[in-house]
Amino acid sequence: MKYRLKKMARMLTFVGGAFLVLFFVSVSSVAQCSGFARAVAKPELSPYLHDGNYNATILGEGETIVLRKTVFKGQKYRLLVKGVSELPKLHFRVLDADSGLLFDNSQVEFASRWDFDVQTTRTIEVEVSVPDDENPEIDTGGCVAILFGLELD
Repeated sequence: MKYRLKKMARMLTFVGGAFLVLFFVSVSSVAQCSGFARAVAKPELSPYLHDGNYNATILGEGETIVLRKTVFKGQKYRLLVKGVSELPKLHFRVLDADSGLLFDNSQVEFASRWDFDVQTTRTIEVEVSVPDDENPEIDTGGCVAILFGLELD
């Protein structure tokens, strides 16, 4: 009985330790991604003023993320979608609340940004996808940042 308890205690310690390592690696990756958004992506908003929100996550090939954002009438915005250099060119689309297409960067050579004026206050959706690479043997992933800037008057 004593042997079983010791064995179980060792196993729980191992599982707990493994969980902590995975947790801290995950937190570290997200922190690095936020650092990428601040250091690399944010300067590309210039001359627009960053809105203060750092939307960044790790995506792999074939994965998609959707971000909802309220934009306000009379404002001019710059949307920037930037991934680390290891990723293929990112595909992003901007949709209105009725899923109507407002912008698709595949129609403009996969541009990383879009400047637009807002005619009516509304919520938009930014859908970002990492296309599958031609090489199926290598699975690529990395940080993707989605930032908004406002034009100064």
